[in-house]
Amino acid sequence: MQINYLNLIRQLLPPHKRQPIRLKWLQGCVQPIQDLFTSFVAWRSNTRMMLNVNSQLKIFEGYLQKKYAEPIAIKIVSYDEGLWAVSLLVEGSTQQPELGLECENIPANIPLDGEIRARFGDTDFMVYIPANIPIELIRAEIEKYKQALIKYKIIQN
Repeated sequence: MQINYLNLIRQLLPPHKRQPIRLKWLQGCVQPIQDLFTSFVAWRSNTRMMLNVNSQLKIFEGYLQKKYAEPIAIKIVSYDEGLWAVSLLVEGSTQQPELGLECENIPANIPLDGEIRARFGDTDFMVYIPANIPIELIRAEIEKYKQALIKYKIIQN
């Protein structure tokens, strides 16, 4: 809940007492409380974010993007074989793999065996960061939240 104390002072005064001098004086008295509340709102937002951060990649990616104010430049990519998702009949439905787009003659991208694994090497996920962020800060954040036995690589552009 957001409280605008400066506006609250104006609303609590009767209309016939809302003279500019009186409003400025009362708002000046309440300004320290407004500043304190604004810093509290920032602290509360940061604390809620820190409580919800865990080792899930998308949540952790959002945390890094918010902390370092880089909403597009920080990206976490996890290892995915890139093959088609084909379900079994006992799982409820079957999916036919698409071999290309119907309206255009563009074949689907199918990676070769081990092609994606060769790019990742022995890591489970890669973190792409811009050049202006120190790698040590990102490494400390990752070590704080990653699961045991998970390997990662940081690539700085």
